[in-house]
Amino acid sequence: MYCLHCGDCCRRFSPLSDGPCPHIVERDGFTLCGVYDSRPQQCRDHTFMARFCPIGMSIVKPTSSDEVRRRIDTGWEMAR
Repeated sequence: MYCLHCGDCCRRFSPLSDGPCPHIVERDGFTLCGVYDSRPQQCRDHTFMARFCPIGMSIVKPTSSDEVRRRIDTGWEMAR
């Protein structure tokens, strides 16, 4: 599954706290993990039965496949 970096999962589910993940980082309209390389296994394993995150698609509302690709690529570059 490709993440669109909308942050919904990290705001609703956190193996580290009862609320939003304490390691959420907001940057230029993207929600990123501040501890990506050492994130918990539950976060590493998180997935949907779809190619693109359906929640991210509904939040971001991309208007073209190019926009989806740019958002995925830019988000992963920023996360590293």
